[in-house]
Amino acid sequence: MTDDFDDRRLHGLWQQDDAGLAPLPLDEVKRRAARLGSIVQRRNRIEYGAAAIVLAAFTLYAIVLPGLLLKLGSLLVIAGVLVVVWQLARRTSRPDPDVEAADVRGFYRARLVREEHMLARVGLWYLGPLLPGLLTFMTGQAILLDRTDPLGLTLLLALPLLLFGGIWLLNRRAAAMLRAQIDRIDRAAPPTGESE
Repeated sequence: MTDDFDDRRLHGLWQQDDAGLAPLPLDEVKRRAARLGSIVQRRNRIEYGAAAIVLAAFTLYAIVLPGLLLKLGSLLVIAGVLVVVWQLARRTSRPDPDVEAADVRGFYRARLVREEHMLARVGLWYLGPLLPGLLTFMTGQAILLDRTDPLGLTLLLALPLLLFGGIWLLNRRAAAMLRAQIDRIDRAAPPTGESE
């Protein structure tokens, strides 16, 4: 019964004339391009600020905490954060006023594609570099707290790994939303006589 209901619901959605699937007018593209630029700048400022805090904290940890694993884990986290910051600067979309003036739709689409690729691959360039340091640090912490039993290790690692999983899922969702916007731009053909 539920399969039949789902089929009818999907069929109804397919037949609807949904405004969300309509091509974007040029003014809307310009507005969204400006908004995307603001969002990217704000996100990058937050990421760089968070990286600075993590670098300062783990530098202090590397100096003052006892135990080889805690020190090594701290140094690996520092290296991971530096890789993440470099990757963010390399992968993030940047405005190009000359291209924007020439072809607004193309400019906006290119920025969306760049952001979508970055978010879809966040596991490789953002989470991956941080994982070795975090696991080493958490293992050192487990040894220091004498929680080396399987349950103790699982509990100690569960929160950071759940956090990483949540970050990965949220970024995949955001990438899918950007992909939908890219598809919508691809369906749009500039009306004849409309200047970009």
